[in-house]
Amino acid sequence: MKLFSKEVRLGISALLSIVIIYFGIMFLKGLSFNRSTNHYFVEMTDVSGLAPQADIMVNGLKVGLVKTLEFDQERQSVIIGIELKEGFRVPVGSTATLTKDMLGAPKMKITLGTDPTRVLAQNDTIKGYPMSDLMASAGDIVPQIESLIPKFDSLLTSVNVLLATPSVRNSLDNIEMLTAQLNVTARQLDALVGQQAPKLLTNANGVMGNMNNVMANLAQTTDALNQANLPDMVQKADAAMANLQFFTNQLNDSTSSLGRLMNDDSFYSHLDSAANNASMLLYDLRENPKRYVHFSIFGRKDKK
Repeated sequence: MKLFSKEVRLGISALLSIVIIYFGIMFLKGLSFNRSTNHYFVEMTDVSGLAPQADIMVNGLKVGLVKTLEFDQERQSVIIGIELKEGFRVPVGSTATLTKDMLGAPKMKITLGTDPTRVLAQNDTIKGYPMSDLMASAGDIVPQIESLIPKFDSLLTSVNVLLATPSVRNSLDNIEMLTAQLNVTARQLDALVGQQAPKLLTNANGVMGNMNNVMANLAQTTDALNQANLPDMVQKADAAMANLQFFTNQLNDSTSSLGRLMNDDSFYSHLDSAANNASMLLYDLRENPKRYVHFSIFGRKDKK
């Protein structure tokens, strides 16, 4: 004997199907079966097509849903009722903005306040600001882009014509060859530096050694000068300079013997006269030697 008839089983199946469909719809809509949620209100002047069951995002994370939208005649704004997850608190100073994703689905974004210790109470109002969606902004830009397309087309045509010019091709080929030569030169320079670097370092070390020797010699010279009796040398040099100055003064003084010797014209006249007399004496001696020298084979005969 069967416990239930066919009609009862069909009724139970239909009831279970209705219950499953109801809870499935509730789940797909994002409705919470737990009524202990946080309720707030958002006031905006333009909701940009926002509808109930729209997502509410905080830092990219879904935290609730839009529940109701009502227009306030007195304030001329839309009051949006939102429902957030249990335990989620909204700090004072938080703001709500509207945006749309690439598919055009509207959603609400809450920017939390900076002080997490001060939170809004249940059913408090959050200040809302509308935001232009990406697609609307793109729609405003499209006419400008369309006006630029012919210009880009003309520019590309000019570039193609320019690149097709033989001189431009030759210039590009020359640039390519120059780049290749520069690469070869750079590799050769690297190799040369690698080969000559040890020699350069050796020469530099030699130069530094020579400089050290020069510095040592200079130090020795300085020590020798320090050890020398410089005051005595300076005193002797001063005495020599004084004697030289005295001799110069004597030469310049017309009353001194050296001054008369250097400055008196009669001295030169006497010397010139003496030289002339000596020349005349030598001439007479050469012409009349018998006046001055007498030779006799048998001896000198006294004059009577």
